[in-house]
Amino acid sequence: MAYLKKVTDAKTDPGVGNGWFKIQHGGLSGGKWATNVVIDNKGNQVIHIPKCIANGQYLLRAEMVALHGARSTNGAQLYMECAQIEITGGDGTANPKTYSIPGIYKSNDPGLLIDIYSMKPTANYVIPGPELFTCP
Repeated sequence: MAYLKKVTDAKTDPGVGNGWFKIQHGGLSGGKWATNVVIDNKGNQVIHIPKCIANGQYLLRAEMVALHGARSTNGAQLYMECAQIEITGGDGTANPKTYSIPGIYKSNDPGLLIDIYSMKPTANYVIPGPELFTCP
């Protein structure tokens, strides 16, 4: 998953609180987990920045969710990294709905409290977190 937060100064913003919007996510598709796609790419994942957002400084939060322990509450493991980025070349017309971090996940969310070992490859996996932002 990937989130953005528009900030005044990416070097000093702590990243806590409202302003975050999800720009990318992956789950289970065709029997293959998004994590396996990253592994197949030797650890690389391309994150596409929506062209309709305003230019400026942003915090980029990339996350991976490990579900091997998710059969019990608080068993899912979230691994995240943040980067300070400057976005240029966007149209600047979109106004994404934003969310607060921490606060976007609950320990009993269907995508975080799940037994992946008893799932069928055709099962529907609910990706945790808020709705995905897409350009209008």
